[in-house]
Amino acid sequence: MPSACCAMGYTNALSQKKGLAFYKFPKDPVRRQKWITAIRRDHWTPTADSKLCSEHFVSGK
Repeated sequence: MPSACCAMGYTNALSQKKGLAFYKFPKDPVRRQKWITAIRRDHWTPTADSKLCSEHFVSGK
């Protein structure tokens, strides 16, 4: 199954852009919540398949 970005309004998928990376949500609850807050997905819980694309990170990583 190809990876796709779970951020609202993003349709980036693994096969769309060269050099695009995808990251799993951290297991650490504090850091995980910071990611959820940063992408503005309140009242949402990431699943094991939820990933963010590198476009959401300042350095791309």
